[in-house]
Amino acid sequence: EDAEKQLLAASEGGGEASTSDVTSPEKDDSKKSTPLKTKDPEEAASYLTLWNLDRNNTTSTTKNWKFNKNTQSWLLRHMYDFDKVSKSTFATLVDYISQGGEGTRLRVEEEAKRRARRYKDWEKRQQQQEGVEQEEGDAKEEKKEMTNSQDDEHFNQLDDHDKRKEYKRARKVLDALKQ
Repeated sequence: EDAEKQLLAASEGGGEASTSDVTSPEKDDSKKSTPLKTKDPEEAASYLTLWNLDRNNTTSTTKNWKFNKNTQSWLLRHMYDFDKVSKSTFATLVDYISQGGEGTRLRVEEEAKRRARRYKDWEKRQQQQEGVEQEEGDAKEEKKEMTNSQDDEHFNQLDDHDKRKEYKRARKVLDALKQ
């Protein structure tokens, strides 16, 4: 029960702007550069843990979990980032997504398919290059094709192991959404 109270306190503690974060019109109309508030990965993990506790708690009639669009958006945006979403949080997130609304499931499924396809295409290119030496011009041309978006640039910067981890997460999402 103490753990539930801590999780509840953590989930209520952040993610939303307070009134002190907003400048009032009578003070100053010019825009001030305020640092962007980033979501704490632990807060997002607490959100999912609390959701899971409430979902599995059949004895209590009081529910502690409350939907938070900002936290859900953050989780969906960072679900493939291993530093921000741990393996255990990701497993709970997959359950959360599979229980969610149709629109969210469709968007997540499309993103997972895109990431899985991207990995398979990369893997195929790696196999084709194995043992075959290509001319320098061909390699430069292929690199240009691969960097067509900021997300693809991020993918190209990952090492082979992390590319595989991203692919595995995408496959887990796709497998869970098929059921």
